[in-house]
Parts: sequence; structure tokens; C-alpha cells
Amino acid sequence: MPVSIIIRKAVKEDCARMMELINELAVYEKAPEQVTVDFNHFVESGFGEMPVWWAFVAEVDGKVEGFALWYIRYSTWKGQRMYLEDLLVTEKMRGKGAGKLLFDKLIVECKEKKI
Repeated sequence: MPVSIIIRKAVKEDCARMMELINELAVYEKAPEQVTVDFNHFVESGFGEMPVWWAFVAEVDGKVEGFALWYIRYSTWKGQRMYLEDLLVTEKMRGKGAGKLLFDKLIVECKEKKI
């Protein structure tokens, strides 16, 4: 049966789940000690007065099952550019199209912002 995947902009309330997924990835990569970002810093960095990152989430049945987190960097030759920091999809959702949908949304974002 096909899965209904909703791709949307991340909201502050998604941060706890996003951090869970980040930590799961770090455990999988055998590097859990390398995740040193404090939760409050993570939230503030994405949803504070001066956000430095943005994200889209892949939601299935009301639960975030993946995300794409990006930021803008500046090139003196090219101007503003999007930098994709992480694209992560839970193991159970891999192969179901969530990653492609996240990438497609990033492409639309790039075109709209001309980055």
C-alpha cells in the first residue's frame, strides 16, 4: 500500500524529533559522542531571531520520518548558495520516495530564492 508522505517546512515543534534522528544517525555511524550541539542552541539556531538554518520535514501519519536541513553560504564569486547539511530518512521509510520528495522541495526552494 502506498505511503502518504507530506513534505513541509520544519517548525519549532519538530526540533525534538529532528534531534532524535540526528542522534540515531550518529549511533549508526558509531559516533554518538560527536553530536555536541545543545538542544536549546539547535532550536535557537533554526527558530530564533536570526536563524542560520532551515529545514523541510517528511511527515507520515503525523510523525517526522525524515528531514533536509540547509543553510545559505556566500561565495565571493557566485553569491549566495544553498548548502545541504543533512538529508536523513528513517530506515523504515527508505525506498518509499521521501528522500526524492525532500530533494524536489529543495530544488523548488533554490529556484524561488535564486540560490
